[in-house]
Amino acid sequence: MSLTDAIFNFALNLLYQWNYPGVFLLMTFEGATLPVPSEIVLPLTGFLVYQGKLEFWTAVAAATLGSLVGTIVDFSIGYYLGRPAVLRYGRKIGLSEKHLMITERWFANHGSAAVLLARFVPLLRTLIAFPAGTAKMKIGRFLAYSTVGIVIWDIILIYLGVLAGQNASSIVYFLDATLPLIGYVAVGGIVIAVWLLSRRHGKKQDKPGSSDL
Repeated sequence: MSLTDAIFNFALNLLYQWNYPGVFLLMTFEGATLPVPSEIVLPLTGFLVYQGKLEFWTAVAAATLGSLVGTIVDFSIGYYLGRPAVLRYGRKIGLSEKHLMITERWFANHGSAAVLLARFVPLLRTLIAFPAGTAKMKIGRFLAYSTVGIVIWDIILIYLGVLAGQNASSIVYFLDATLPLIGYVAVGGIVIAVWLLSRRHGKKQDKPGSSDL
């Protein structure tokens, strides 16, 4: 049995037995960068929504809360313990310094917005909490950006699970074909929205008599 199959079966069994607490627990693991991918957990949650075992918005809430708890763990490691502790933690969960450096460059290039944008990129979506923590990003801003990205991601993947819900095993094949496109479209849409908002803000600043308070 492959690792993906093992995680798939583990997640499905836990969700069947624990329902919403299972969603919360699995997404807490994922948010803390443990090897429990949301790309499996969330569509399986949608599968249970399709079967009537879970309610859609309650499942989204459980997944979002779990992800926020997990990502706060990663953020706190970076914020309070620093980069050496991040690397020690990363080695225990199978992440290399190369992974961290990629995420650090992403954060350096995009600033605070990276916390939002990275939520739509597999692997980066959880790792981004580390450089945000080591950079001492304001916790309120980190949670705000994280929440927006996490909620959108959770809604999309749970709904895809509902659409593919006639057969749990078909979900993986369905996502293989659609997930990369979803990620690119989501990131592209957010980049455009940020650009439009920044232009609008810039025009306001250029108007005579305008000033920063």
